[in-house]
Amino acid sequence: MPTGINATMKKEIYMKLLIIGPNGKMGKAIVQTAYKNKDITIVGGIAPSNRSYINSDLGYLCGIGTPINALVYDNINDIISKADLVVDCTMPDVSISVLKVCVEHNKAFITGTTGFNASEMEYIKESAECIPLLLAANTSKLTHIFYAQLINVCKSIKEYADIDIIDYHDNMKLDAPSGTAKEIARMIAKELNYDVNTCFEYGRNARKRRGKNTIAFNSIRSGGISGAIKVIFGFQDENIELSLNIFNMNTFAKGIVDGCLYLKNKGNGLYGIEEVFKI
Repeated sequence: MPTGINATMKKEIYMKLLIIGPNGKMGKAIVQTAYKNKDITIVGGIAPSNRSYINSDLGYLCGIGTPINALVYDNINDIISKADLVVDCTMPDVSISVLKVCVEHNKAFITGTTGFNASEMEYIKESAECIPLLLAANTSKLTHIFYAQLINVCKSIKEYADIDIIDYHDNMKLDAPSGTAKEIARMIAKELNYDVNTCFEYGRNARKRRGKNTIAFNSIRSGGISGAIKVIFGFQDENIELSLNIFNMNTFAKGIVDGCLYLKNKGNGLYGIEEVFKI
């Protein structure tokens, strides 16, 4: 008989979770973290129909080592009725298609996906009028503390600085710059009154001096790097570097699970991860 928090003998089910893409690095981390939480029951995962692990138990697929009575499905409509909330950290097109199903079935939705275009973001905002929706580009609590320190530096700057943002990720990450890097750039630009329409630069491949009041992006996609970001404030005779290193996906998974519990009993609307962390 299956044992553990997700077993059928569990007396109280606080929140029933459906996880999109459970076989990816982030998906596995979410399954493992949610399974350990006494207030969450995992009802299943969703994967593309051509995957060999369809109908597998998530406990075996995701390294828990025991069945948890939650299978992998290739059709979200086969299981969504049993869920309270759907978690998605995949790609924009997948996220939007899953969101449409959530709206149709009146299910809460959390996405940690980045790289949405303007029309996709507009659809997300419209959908939040119908369901509780948490948009979380970065679910690491320490990252948001990092943001606060960056803002403190910006408030203290009394002279011109060259600002560079370097983000590191594994070679499987598609978007560059990362969603976190873009968020940091917008935050800095707001604090320093830079024009976001003209102040961003992407890499350097020219023989010319950089302009004033600019924020330059550089994106490293290499090997199996879990994730890191560095922000440099360069002055004529000195500089300040602030960096954040992520060692694995667990920190993001913990934030996702915190977001799941935050959405319980929340009304329709668009929520941010800052509200979850109370930062």
